[in-house]
Amino acid sequence: MIARNETLRMKRSLRRTWHTFFVRFGRLLPIQAAAIPVVLAGRNATLVSPTASGKTEAVIAPLCERILTEGIEGLSVLYITPTRALANDLYDRLNDQIRQLHLQIDVKTGDRPTLNWKNLPDIVVTTPESFDSMLCRHPEALASIEAVVLDEIHFLDGTYRGDQLRLLLKRLRHIRRDFSVYALSATVSNPEEVAARYAPDCEIIQVAGRRAFRESYVQALEEVAECAEKEGLNKFLIFCNSRKRTETLAVEAKRLWGPGRVVVHHGSLHKKERTEAEETMKSARRAVCVSTMTLELGIDIGDIDGVVLADPPYDTASFIQRIGRAGRRTGEIRIFAICDDNREVFEDLVAAARSNLLDERVYHEDLSVVVQQIFSILYANPSGVEPAALMEIFEGFVSEQAQVERIIDHLREHDHIVQKVDRLYASESVMNLGDRGKIHSNITDSIGVLVIDSNRNREIGEIVLPTKIIQGMRPFVLAGRVWSIERATRQRLYVRQIHASAAPAEFHQSTSVGAYFDYLPEDMQRKDLCR
Repeated sequence: MIARNETLRMKRSLRRTWHTFFVRFGRLLPIQAAAIPVVLAGRNATLVSPTASGKTEAVIAPLCERILTEGIEGLSVLYITPTRALANDLYDRLNDQIRQLHLQIDVKTGDRPTLNWKNLPDIVVTTPESFDSMLCRHPEALASIEAVVLDEIHFLDGTYRGDQLRLLLKRLRHIRRDFSVYALSATVSNPEEVAARYAPDCEIIQVAGRRAFRESYVQALEEVAECAEKEGLNKFLIFCNSRKRTETLAVEAKRLWGPGRVVVHHGSLHKKERTEAEETMKSARRAVCVSTMTLELGIDIGDIDGVVLADPPYDTASFIQRIGRAGRRTGEIRIFAICDDNREVFEDLVAAARSNLLDERVYHEDLSVVVQQIFSILYANPSGVEPAALMEIFEGFVSEQAQVERIIDHLREHDHIVQKVDRLYASESVMNLGDRGKIHSNITDSIGVLVIDSNRNREIGEIVLPTKIIQGMRPFVLAGRVWSIERATRQRLYVRQIHASAAPAEFHQSTSVGAYFDYLPEDMQRKDLCR
């Protein structure tokens, strides 16, 4: 509990923003009391505290206070999230509060790519890939940045997207030398090491505490339904490790709970389908959502009574993120683990979570990001870049600068970049990639067909279907519903919903290898794969 005199002191330091962000609670949560003075002072910090502990407000409120107190104009805060869905959710959560302060907030993602560049908002919520696009296309817009917030940093760190973010922050410092960085996470095992990758002299603000949880090991989803009836549990999240498993379990869940109560959420569904699933979970009194890791992150879906783990999460951090979506109202998390021969795996995860023992990750830089960033930098500078200036961007990122030299030589040999006298230039093909917006992302492209509901003329999602299924016009399951193919083109399937049984669709498989991996020299590719 925060002492009364401490609360009064905080109220005075947040003279312009206390009422907007905290008056309805009347007090600060522990992470907020610890972080707000640091953020007001403009010092770098990493905030580690449990899910739903108030980390977002702990940085946004004092950042807004700084903007208002110092009369800062222009784009002041970049709030970077791992996913477009989380960016949209944060915008919806914060928009009313920000506008009460007569400030502006907007979103820039692949779904919402446009900003008013002549009248920029004070805060932009974005993703690493759209941050890359801003650096390339509108660097002048970033010249007034005061702070960058890295939300759910555990989700990005140690991946090619996290490495891209590291280099983007370094590029930003060439435009705006003095800005603060705030990384937020509920599950970081080594915060000092993680923080050092994104900001110098970073303070670690860590608040312990977690909700109790009660687990049951079951053999099938039917047992979960029986327990839910006995215990009066009305709203569930069912987590699966794959999109195909999600679709399979959604069909079973509809049989147990009724089709009107079950929704599906995963990355191959269209944004409208995912948004409707989120709204159903927020507004319905009784509902079940079958999801992949897309709902591990802090998207607002209201109070959840229980979490069902259809598959063991990949690590303890993921386990904690998934179960943390439930029990916010009651203070106790109710967990059901569906076991076959993997009960021991679940038991180990439960034991580790109770002891807060997070898995230690061995960090390796992803060299595919070097290729992606070379293309991005050269596209942003059509008049060319001196090799030394390009090499400087990667100092402290790669273990040996000779690796970057090898990559540059390899790209030059294959005509991806061109050297004229003392400057490097992007080739015409790379510039064309940039014109199409392809160089800002290292995420591998999905390969599949778009599914369109003929009756509503609405996109349902993207799938991968074997040719024999399309030729045979066989039905399939997507978004927990069965679809019959009416017409197929090269890139689109026009379908209608039917009441029948069918197998789930196939989906593009995500990969830990960046899209620009194939541009690396072959020996570097082999070494990277061996890791």
